[in-house]
Amino acid sequence: MRSLFRNIFLVINLVLVLSLLMAYLAAYVSPETLWFFAFFGLAYPYILLANLCFVIVWIIFRKWYFLLSLVFILAGWGSLKKLLQLGQKKDPVEIAGDSFRIISYNVRLFNYYLWEKDTALRPKMMEYLHGESPSLICFQEFLTLPGGNLTLAGIKKELSGLPYSHVNYTHRIPGRMNFGLATFSKFPIIHKGNIEYENSLNGIIYSDLVIATDTVRVYNCHLQSVKLKQDYNQVLNGLLFNYDQRHLKDVKAISLSIRDAYIQRAYQAELLSRHIKTSPYPVIVCGDFNDTPFSYCYYRLSRGLQDAFVASGAGMGSTYRQNIAPIRIDYILFSPSLKSFHFVSKKTDWSDHYPVRCDFTFRRKADVPGQHSPR
Repeated sequence: MRSLFRNIFLVINLVLVLSLLMAYLAAYVSPETLWFFAFFGLAYPYILLANLCFVIVWIIFRKWYFLLSLVFILAGWGSLKKLLQLGQKKDPVEIAGDSFRIISYNVRLFNYYLWEKDTALRPKMMEYLHGESPSLICFQEFLTLPGGNLTLAGIKKELSGLPYSHVNYTHRIPGRMNFGLATFSKFPIIHKGNIEYENSLNGIIYSDLVIATDTVRVYNCHLQSVKLKQDYNQVLNGLLFNYDQRHLKDVKAISLSIRDAYIQRAYQAELLSRHIKTSPYPVIVCGDFNDTPFSYCYYRLSRGLQDAFVASGAGMGSTYRQNIAPIRIDYILFSPSLKSFHFVSKKTDWSDHYPVRCDFTFRRKADVPGQHSPR
């Protein structure tokens, strides 16, 4: 009997090890080609935890099988660092006078539909933003109401310390509502552009900013959202406590929505990645990717760039609060000619996303990785 249970546990362990390998491969396989890999990437934290449990169990029972999971966990050390950063990073010894602060924030339409009962959320958001003294703010799910109490002119007045702006609406209801992206800057914007996606309310804008003697291109992104008709948490609770055919149907509908969004984001990420490569300036990519650090979307966009959380953050860096487990889907990526410090994901209940904040300075030319000559 003991041998039977051991063999069952061993088979389960092997399945989990294979699942961990699939989660690693999710970053390299486009959902446009094989979409099911993306679900393993989404489940990576849970698969990792399950493998860690087997390592502990086999060690307790003094079986060498613990090496099965341990070897694959260590093989994915790079993925683990995207999930968890231990210890606060040290600040630069010398911070240049041209350092600047960026905040990226999906404001969820400033709570227009009153998802949260607190009707004073937008003033709280603005109070937070003023207190952080940012040089640049990138808003996703930005909303203005022409002729109402949430006009673009009114927001610009509230953000008067950031006199330069780039606003692009991906959806308009004439005379009632404008929805899209907005970048507000204290630095002059010398060029503006946008990348539009067909059949999507999501999009990207980019702004070329003059900072001291340098020019930086800032991308403000909102990649494809998952359009769910059912409440995600209600469905999961239903599966845990009231399993029936209806809940199974709901899970199938959710899975199909997630699959379709993965496929759309893969295309969007490819398009944005190609555009980034054409930039004549160092780039900073901010926004809501709607995807985890173990996804193909993240892999494509982060190639050749650094992740501000990995470079200068601590803890798990979760940015989306309406989820069972901590999840990071909002990012600030940047070119190696910049250096980040003070990355923070501010835990608030004003939106379904947390604002992410990071400070930057320009590296000395000799300190740029892989670069030993002046730009």
